Amino acid sequence: MPLETQSPQPGSSGVDLSSFDNAWYDTGRPLWIRSVWLLVNAFFFLSPLPWPTVLKVWFLRRFGAQVGKGVVIKPRINIKYPWNIAIGDHVWLGESVWLDSLGRIEIGAHACLSQACMVETGNHDWRKPSFDLFIRPVIIEQGAWAAARSLLLPGAILASHAVLGAGAVLGGATEPYGIYAGVPAVRVGTREITA
Repeated sequence: MPLETQSPQPGSSGVDLSSFDNAWYDTGRPLWIRSVWLLVNAFFFLSPLPWPTVLKVWFLRRFGAQVGKGVVIKPRINIKYPWNIAIGDHVWLGESVWLDSLGRIEIGAHACLSQACMVETGNHDWRKPSFDLFIRPVIIEQGAWAAARSLLLPGAILASHAVLGAGAVLGGATEPYGIYAGVPAVRVGTREITA
């Protein structure tokens, strides 16, 4: 039995996904390089096997990522396009982190992305009938921590030493040393680092 269709609300033409066109988007690499990366990503990054970080860093650099020293990369990580990523020194990427790097992702030194943290640089304009794709960079500054299952949306800036709580959704900018929680994330405290 076919699904019923609903008429658009007055003054609205409704969504028309048949008109979606992202031909303007440039992935930054030819199809053959993207295809090889998909295989490497599946075998060495998405894999549950504990491949050594040094090997993962080697692959990331070969595919154009900027990666500092002392980085820790856990299993089951998904990286869309490594050539759009810059990772500082001593960054920790927890298990099942997803870097959906359609656009630029910058992760500062000593930052931590915990288990299943998701970083999105692309989204769709729900105001447009054609559901247009848009891309905005995401910046995670030095010493910041995005806790387990947190989500950073396109254009998000997690400031220096700020904390994004577990399950929180960040769509804008934060302040240094702020603690943010909730959906959408709001400031709930100040991070104090003691010796």
